[in-house]
Amino acid sequence: MAVRPLRSIGVIGTPGCGKTTLCQNLGLPVLSLRDIAEQNACLGEIESDGAAQMDVEKLAKLWQHPEVLTLIDGHLAHHVPVDALIVVRCHPDELRNRLKERGYSAEKIQANVEVEMLGGPWNDLIGDLRPIFEGSDGVKAWIDSGCPPKTTPDMALDWLASP
Repeated sequence: MAVRPLRSIGVIGTPGCGKTTLCQNLGLPVLSLRDIAEQNACLGEIESDGAAQMDVEKLAKLWQHPEVLTLIDGHLAHHVPVDALIVVRCHPDELRNRLKERGYSAEKIQANVEVEMLGGPWNDLIGDLRPIFEGSDGVKAWIDSGCPPKTTPDMALDWLASP
C-alpha cells in the first residue's frame, strides 16, 4: 500500500510566538486555521479581546487535506488531522513584549506567558504520533526531507529549566 504524501503541516504555538512569521518565510502555501474554521461554521462569536471559541471537534470531522503541501497556521492546528506539526516557541520575556505591542490585556498576556512557560502546546502532544519539529532553525530542511520524526515532548524546550 502506497503512503500518502504529506499535504498539511500544522504550525502551532502560543499566540505571539512567531507562527505566522515563520509560515510567511517558508515559501509554501499557508492557510489560517481561523479562516478554515470560519468557512466551516466552526467559529463562535468574537469576544471583546478579539478571540473566538473554535469547535475543533467539528472542524476535525470536516477536515479536508489540501491538494498540495500546505502550512496550517493556528495555535489549535494540532486538533485537526494534519500530517505533521511544527511547534514554534518564544522566550516568555519576548512573548510578553510582543503581546504588549499587540495591545493584549495584562490578564491575557499573563495567561499566554504562563502557558509558554509550562510547555506551550506540548502538553496536548503527549502520545501524538505525528512527526513533530520544534523551532524555526532547520525547519525548511526538515520539511524538504519529508518531515521525519524529530522532537518529542520530553525533548521540548523547558523555559523553567533555562538559566
